[in-house]
Amino acid sequence: MRIFVTLITFATALLAQTPGFQAPKEVAPGIFELGAIRLDKNALTVTFPTKVNMVDGLIEYTIVTTKGPTHESVLATEVSPQNVHMAMLLLGAKGMAIGKDAPPPERIDAEYLAKAPKLEGDRIFLTCKWKDAEGKEQTAPLERWLVRRSEVAKKKPTEITAEDGPWLYTGSFLHEGRFNAEVQGVFGAVVTFPGALINNPRKGSNDDHMWFAKTAVIPPVGTPVELTIKLEPAKANK
Repeated sequence: MRIFVTLITFATALLAQTPGFQAPKEVAPGIFELGAIRLDKNALTVTFPTKVNMVDGLIEYTIVTTKGPTHESVLATEVSPQNVHMAMLLLGAKGMAIGKDAPPPERIDAEYLAKAPKLEGDRIFLTCKWKDAEGKEQTAPLERWLVRRSEVAKKKPTEITAEDGPWLYTGSFLHEGRFNAEVQGVFGAVVTFPGALINNPRKGSNDDHMWFAKTAVIPPVGTPVELTIKLEPAKANK
């Protein structure tokens, strides 16, 4: 616990000067809250509220803020990316490189994606929890709400549900003293996006015209969804 308290002190000092910052407080043994964010250090999870933002169409993101690029994201939230990042740092995620100050890409387009560097990060799992029309609680990995759509010459488009499995916690970065995920309003991306906290390691992450919301399985727009990020233990990540 002493090490964890030290991490809280360090992370608080790191982000305390940024607008919207909230310091964590312990509400139960091993359970901390940063506003609407809940951190469980024993389960290695960070949980926060979101809502379904769109159920069909082309997407580039899985989760954004309500002031971010909502026209291309399945989920949206009022929660601050920098506060989620702080919670992940406290769990031991590597996160951003301290002192890094590289400018973000000017545009995320086909030209950039063709040459985009392969992003690295700790493996995480994303789980959605919501209530259906009958009030029954449901859960699903977030990737089951996404499909890759490819077209083969002279054939009908085919859809492949995204494979179950981990995502990458890439952690965004600081540029000119500002946390890029906060500036861009982006938590998670399905196409390579260095400014996001979370990136997609699956095939097709370098194609911004391939990913679509899986309409048949996503609850209606506006449905409250509790999103949980689970950090894979350090030994497994190695």
